Formats: sequence, structure tokens, C-alpha cells
Amino acid sequence: MDQRNLLRLSAIAIAALVLWGLAFSAVFDLLGSDAGQLSVYLVNKGLFAAALLVVLAKWGGLRRYGFERGRSWWFLLAGAPFLLLTALLMVNPESPYGLGMAAASGWVLVSIFVAIGEEGVFRGLLWRALEDRGILATSLLTSVLFGAVHLVGLFAPIPWEIVASQAVFAAGVGMMFAAVRLVSGSLLAPIFLHALFDSGAVVAAGGVQEMFSDTMSVGRLLGPGIAFFVWGLICVLVIRRRRRTTGAMPPAPEVAGCAT
Repeated sequence: MDQRNLLRLSAIAIAALVLWGLAFSAVFDLLGSDAGQLSVYLVNKGLFAAALLVVLAKWGGLRRYGFERGRSWWFLLAGAPFLLLTALLMVNPESPYGLGMAAASGWVLVSIFVAIGEEGVFRGLLWRALEDRGILATSLLTSVLFGAVHLVGLFAPIPWEIVASQAVFAAGVGMMFAAVRLVSGSLLAPIFLHALFDSGAVVAAGGVQEMFSDTMSVGRLLGPGIAFFVWGLICVLVIRRRRRTTGAMPPAPEVAGCAT
């Protein structure tokens, strides 16, 4: 598949990612379903992740989009700020952890589905469609679009300031995940970090609704989002400079020292 067709498929996948959840929720509301929130999320996110994997497997194969073993574990250093935030959320003494084992396991599974779906679209399919523009442009475009997709929250009963802050946070996370993907050479690395953060945040808050109501604020989102974006951008610029100097991916320790 050429780049133009990849771009078209990416646009369809992004639109599907945005509309799928809205349509799914609308159908459940219309039917008056009494299914619990966890059940709805499991079906919703699980079906999208499965459908995306089928599409990617058919059009090029999963390995083409990054579903392969990474080159190195040094990506953990590129994603260090994100890991630190995850740890802080999980050790916060104010976190209620109000979920039983079954519910917590279910939300962890939802987080994995979300990570596969979102990373598969942005750092997988869209990444391949844009990669001929260079790693800096690809990183910036995929990150900004990832943030923009989160503006769909404007259609939900959430204050616009929170939605805008979520978009900034997502763009920052996207830039750091771009660096993680470059260092690792695999889509599995950002999927792992994405799922780890989402599951940790939901379980610590005691549920997805509690997470949005108790932990979301403009300050808690904007600050980390901007910091992540700057860190990820520095990492990407260092990687690009090393590649231009050596003509190939530099040794892992050099890539990992993103801030030097």
C-alpha cells in the first residue's frame, strides 16, 4: 500500500476511533441497556482493538506497523517522566483503590484494549503513512492529532477547560510516545506504557468515572502535558541529530540520554 492510500486509511481509522465510542454509547442508551460501565467499555474498546488488528493484518501485516519485538529496553528512559507520573498516581495516599479484584482486572483489560486501539492508529498506521516526511514532522503530526482527537470530550458533559487540558496532555504524551517508539523501534513499547498508565490511574481512582471526577483538573493536566511534550521533543531532536550524524539508529545508551 502506497503512502497516499495509507493516509486515506489513517483518516478513516481516526474517524472510526472518534465516532465508534460515541455511536456505541448512543446505541446502549437508546436500547436502555442496564449493562454496567465496565461491561460497556470492555465490549466497546475490545471490539475496536480487534477490528483494527484485523485491518492492519490485512493491509500490510502487523509487523509493518510496529507490532514486533523492540530493539532495546532503553525506551524506558525516554518514557521515564511518564513512568514517574504513573508511580505517583499509584502510591498517592489519597487514592481510594475502591475496586475489587475482578473489577480491577476488567479495567486493566480495558486499558490494554484502549492502548492497542489508540497506539495502533497513531503510532502504528498514521506513523507509517507520515514517516516519509521525517521523524520530527511525523512525531509532531501524530502527537498533535492525538491531542486533537481528545477534543471529542466537548460532546460530553465535561467542562471545556478540562477537555482542552486533556487534549494538551494527550499531545504531550503523544510526543513522548513518539520518542519511545523511535528508541524501541517497536509499537509494543508505547502500548505497554499507555496501558500501564491508564490501568494504574483507573484502579487507583476506583473506576473510570471516579478518575475523571476526582483527579482531572486543568493544573494536573496542563503541567505534565507541557513537560511531556518538551521532553519528548528533546528526545526526538537528539535522535534525529544522531541519525544524521551516524546514518543509522545510534547505540541505545546515546539515544536514551535524551536530555544531554
